Amino acid sequence: MQNNALIIVAHGSRKASSNEEIKALGEKVKSLQDKRYALVMTAFLEFSTPSLEESILSCIDKGVNEIVILPYFLASGNHVTRDIPEVVQKIHASHPQVKITLTEHLGSSSAMVRLLSDMAFNFNKKL
Repeated sequence: MQNNALIIVAHGSRKASSNEEIKALGEKVKSLQDKRYALVMTAFLEFSTPSLEESILSCIDKGVNEIVILPYFLASGNHVTRDIPEVVQKIHASHPQVKITLTEHLGSSSAMVRLLSDMAFNFNKKL
């Protein structure tokens, strides 16, 4: 098994059930990626815990030497373009031995077009 981690970072919500949805999603991804990543975690920027910084530091404390950060955001607003990169840069500066890779945000994936199209098609079939 790899000595690496995947952190899915979401905005976070005042509504606890919304945060639980993200955590459940993380568990589903974990079950699909358990051979690729030693750890799969979720993190939040606001309103919930753990924060992105807490999740990254937890991985480092567990001896992980490579971390992939996947922003669970549809558009490239301030959290994607500023806040998440700032956290990554700050932690990398104090832990240069750990490779931290920030992926593109979810909404930028070419798979999103297919997903939306499939969802619209499946909805239309129900009509």
